[in-house]
Amino acid sequence: MYDNQLTALQQIKKCEVVIKEFILDQRGYGLVYTDDAIAVKILRNTFFSHLQLRDCLRFVLREDELLRDARRIYEGKGRSLFFIERVVNGRSNNALIKFLKTSYPESHIILMTTETDRNLLVYLHEIGADNFIVKPVSVNTLVEKIALTIRPQGQLPKLVGQGKELIRKAEYQKALDVADKILTMKPNSSAALMIQGDAHLRLGRDDEALGCYLQAAKHAKMYLEPLKKIVDYFREKEDVQAQLEYLEKLEKLSPMNMDRKIEIGDLHLQLGNLEEADGYFKEAVRISTKQARDMLDQVKLTVAETCLKKDAALAERYFREILEGKTNLTPSDVHVFNRLGIALRKQGKWEEAIKEFKKVLNVATDMEIVYYNIGMAFMEGGRFWDAYDAFEKALKINRVSLLSNEVSAFNIGVVRQQLRKKEQARELFLRVKELNPDFPAIDKRIADVS
Repeated sequence: MYDNQLTALQQIKKCEVVIKEFILDQRGYGLVYTDDAIAVKILRNTFFSHLQLRDCLRFVLREDELLRDARRIYEGKGRSLFFIERVVNGRSNNALIKFLKTSYPESHIILMTTETDRNLLVYLHEIGADNFIVKPVSVNTLVEKIALTIRPQGQLPKLVGQGKELIRKAEYQKALDVADKILTMKPNSSAALMIQGDAHLRLGRDDEALGCYLQAAKHAKMYLEPLKKIVDYFREKEDVQAQLEYLEKLEKLSPMNMDRKIEIGDLHLQLGNLEEADGYFKEAVRISTKQARDMLDQVKLTVAETCLKKDAALAERYFREILEGKTNLTPSDVHVFNRLGIALRKQGKWEEAIKEFKKVLNVATDMEIVYYNIGMAFMEGGRFWDAYDAFEKALKINRVSLLSNEVSAFNIGVVRQQLRKKEQARELFLRVKELNPDFPAIDKRIADVS
């Protein structure tokens, strides 16, 4: 068990080195666009305290500020790392993500969200998000996410990045050479075939490009880019039937794209398929309505989070409004139930809190935070054995995350101390001391179990 912890810590250290190199050696700079105070706090803590990096992160509350700073970094030959909240002030940032990825294709975009719906995440990735932070998130998880976004691990991703950069520089023959090297290492690599296709297309070899894109799509069923390139190819050739065929394949993989539904409907209209066209148009309207509803819920969530700091009862009301009428729960509801439970705990309603936490266990069995909060509720109710059992379940799911956070490690240690599991408690208190030597009263806790 200790070896596993050591390996995980070594991995975190490697990730920290990647981020520091990005900031200090590659002129990287982080731009944060969010109205979530908790997200701001954890990003500040991660960069300024944990990584000891200064003057590398700017927080903005307006889109025009973000675009101005992005332009400044680009003109100064720097590299941008965007942290974008999915919804800010009740407004979806989908169009902003598209614009940033189109304007600065070499940048990295990490989307911050409470959503875990697969179809939505696929769509957001399609329009430009490179990675996702599903809140709440620990510092170590955040560090890993950032490192993997700016530098994917392994030789192949590096070569793919090199090939894409050569395409951007119009060095097409060199890009083809890199693609050949990747295919030697990994035959039928879809990423390499895409590089080949892009190079051939820009060299005027349309048929060769199409062949590469078709082969890439064949060998990577969930890879959207080859299909999009094929659609572009047939759009240029004005082949409506072929466009429709590949657009509908894209639709199956990423069904949340409202613009694509409208395009498919338009093509069906051109072919005289009025009923099929109307079906796609109705789906586009349904999705837009759902997105509007989601934005309303996001506003309520922001209000509830604001209230949670000062008035837990008022926060509870807004959390319940968001959940009102929901019968079939999904992973995206987990965050709201989790925060509702915390609002109840703050009012001393620990038994009610446990009931709310348990409602999402069937759709959040891999989320340690739910079991951790159940443990906290039992702890506040003085039921330490039940708290211990809940904490053990949380640790079984994600030990590294929980024990990398000084507060959660301390709370689990306190429960073990209450149950006279002194050696286990001492191990955790020493861990807290390692994470934060100035943690309040930690020396006395260690003395009490020594």
